[in-house]
Amino acid sequence: MNPYLFRTVDFGVFIIANAINLLLAVMFVARARRADKVERITGLLIVAMALPLAAASILNAFGHRSGWTWGLPLVMVVFCVVEYLVDYALKINFRGRRPMKPYLLLFYLALMAMIGYSFLLGKTYGYVTLATYFLHMAATAYSYGRVKHGV
Repeated sequence: MNPYLFRTVDFGVFIIANAINLLLAVMFVARARRADKVERITGLLIVAMALPLAAASILNAFGHRSGWTWGLPLVMVVFCVVEYLVDYALKINFRGRRPMKPYLLLFYLALMAMIGYSFLLGKTYGYVTLATYFLHMAATAYSYGRVKHGV
């Protein structure tokens, strides 16, 4: 396959990783301000990122690239599917309960996988993704301080 295709796929995953972090920041600030509609829309946008990430994984796998290039995005795809099921399709109120622990584990593994993929592209890409991750974490702390996330 064309090596430029894979460079494009890699850059696309990098863009998605950072978009997810920025959308998470917006979502948590919206939660703190009780802007339910904004929170819901940003959450659905994050879930929708599973589609291009799944496509990137498939292209990388069919291109016989390293397992990291198709495995890391799949962690976020799995999280997005779980997120869609529990928060949007089934509307399960699990925050503040025991099932929250595996959910959070998957959430942070998915975010770390996206950071890891970005570092595969180079240090600069990785550090940019780390920066947007920490921005998201600051928004999470702000939100948690205001509404405790269902706890």
